[in-house]
Amino acid sequence: MHLKAHFRLSLIFIGLLFLSLPVTITAKDFTIDEMEFTFKNTQTFDDDALGSALGIYEDDLLDIDKVTQGIAGLKKFYFDNGFFEMSVDTSFSFNNEEETASLKFIISENRQYRIDSIIYNGLDKLSPELSRRIYRIKKIEKNKFYNRILIIDQTNEILDRLQNNGYMYARLKQDSGTVIRKFSGNTNSGVKVILNFEGADTLSYFGRTEIVIMDNVYNVDKELLRREIQYNEGDIYSKEKKLLSERNIAKLAIVQSAHIDPDSASIMKVDMTANVKLGPKYEILPYIRGTSIQNHFYFGGGAEYTDKYFLGGGRVLSANIDGLFNSSDLNRLEVSGTFTQPHFIFNKSTFSNKLTVGFYNLEGFKNYYAGNLSTVKYFISDKTFYNSLYLDLNEELVQFRYDDTSSILNIFHSMITLTAVHDNTNNVLSPSAGYYHSISAGSAGLIPKLVISALPNFNYSQFVKFYTGNRIYFNLNKIIPFSIFATSLKVGDIIEYGTGTQLVPVQPIYKFFSGGSGSLRGWNAKENGILANKELGGNFLLEGSIELRKKLFPSKENFMKNINGALFIDYGNVWETSKQFRIDQIALATGFGFRYDLFFGAVRIDFGFKLYDPNDTNAKWLFSDPPKIFKSKFAIQFGIGEAF
Repeated sequence: MHLKAHFRLSLIFIGLLFLSLPVTITAKDFTIDEMEFTFKNTQTFDDDALGSALGIYEDDLLDIDKVTQGIAGLKKFYFDNGFFEMSVDTSFSFNNEEETASLKFIISENRQYRIDSIIYNGLDKLSPELSRRIYRIKKIEKNKFYNRILIIDQTNEILDRLQNNGYMYARLKQDSGTVIRKFSGNTNSGVKVILNFEGADTLSYFGRTEIVIMDNVYNVDKELLRREIQYNEGDIYSKEKKLLSERNIAKLAIVQSAHIDPDSASIMKVDMTANVKLGPKYEILPYIRGTSIQNHFYFGGGAEYTDKYFLGGGRVLSANIDGLFNSSDLNRLEVSGTFTQPHFIFNKSTFSNKLTVGFYNLEGFKNYYAGNLSTVKYFISDKTFYNSLYLDLNEELVQFRYDDTSSILNIFHSMITLTAVHDNTNNVLSPSAGYYHSISAGSAGLIPKLVISALPNFNYSQFVKFYTGNRIYFNLNKIIPFSIFATSLKVGDIIEYGTGTQLVPVQPIYKFFSGGSGSLRGWNAKENGILANKELGGNFLLEGSIELRKKLFPSKENFMKNINGALFIDYGNVWETSKQFRIDQIALATGFGFRYDLFFGAVRIDFGFKLYDPNDTNAKWLFSDPPKIFKSKFAIQFGIGEAF
């Protein structure tokens, strides 16, 4: 028998009704198969935003308590956005035969209140300059709609500015920090926002800082830790400098945690204590990893031994053995050792030196490799556009043994590169906001040219190399819930120069390639390019991507909550030289993919299609020859971590 009942009742009566229904019609028996929002007057927010506020989703089991809580959350969402007089009615429809329920929410938004005035109390003793800086904060403004989140943002930014300019004890009053006064009338209505501060009347200064190392079994030098402190005794108090000092101390490999806390009740001059906890000095860790090398995806792992306080002074020594596998023809084995010295010449600089020996099976040849990479990193500031500078000096002895002949080529490669980096992205593994930009310039061949007479059996290449990588991330939650928009652009150019008997062209391992899991995903690795031989690479690269990433099941509590989806368009190509670049030769790929978040990053699979292939003279566009779509115009890509 098919039974449908339609109820339009208050929530209390709905609860009583469920108690009175037969056992076959209880809340736990019904699954929500449809939810609908209707509006009596206006609609300000889309259904996805309302569903998130409600916290109830289709395919959930119907739970009256959860519905009640959800409606309270929906009302709070509207209230926090200035709809103080919003009301909501509910309607339920049940299908007893299929054990499903339909929910309908009838919303009356009514008036959305605007901010009539903003009043700050307790800030009258600030300097004129600091007052101007605080009043320039415009998260909330007169005549804008009331928004609780923006008010909190405004308050937090004001407190940060106060606490970074000497007012250590500045805070909102505990009993009346934020006061909202609503008024309405026939001709005028709005809200007054009153923010009441305290502790913004007396400046504080840093006093002495005592460093306390808990259980200092490795005799770590306190002066090493003191060098990481970003303030001096007598400086005006700054929360930002205190937190930066904590982070700097914690970055030392031997340190497990660091906290700097006030050590006295003094208001004017405040002594501090840096409580530092050390971690183990020695560590052996196995690991697994996946990475893209020359556009091929490799999977493998290895083990790392680390001495986190090598010979004192914050030095670190590590040794790695690392194996990576793509196929029986493409695999790599490396053994390396790295020495790191903090405070190299300057407090903000770090020196590292890495020695590596390796054996690599590559396409058509084998590499026997010995190399040394010396890097000086200089941290500029978080507040400047370029945050860091890197100076790399690379020396390599490489032997090429070709599979199809008995020929051997010995290369002495050396390159010096300067790189500037800007990075304000909010997450290393999966950014949702921010901008990353790097630009580098390098020169190869200077050192080999000076010493080549002593190495008559070795050849070398001379070239300059320019490269820039750019990535931008936007959080789209206000437009498409649980979504991220990401875009990238890479441009690289290699310019060869010079003549000589031992001078050879740039070898493939130093060139650019197109196609693969981190490139144009409609092509497999090294299959794209305006090149005579795509596997040998080119000297000029222009490549980018546009991608929409979205959590597919954000409300689930099981394994499904870690499943993400992506839609993408990739563009670009690689040419022999920049002089051969043509706009109509820019290839296009499109497709979709899925990611599953794990502790080491997202496991990724992408399905890519060649949207526009400039090398295909018969069918350049994807739908020019439909039978080809899943034959020659389709590729499946695997990876760990996002494509960019």
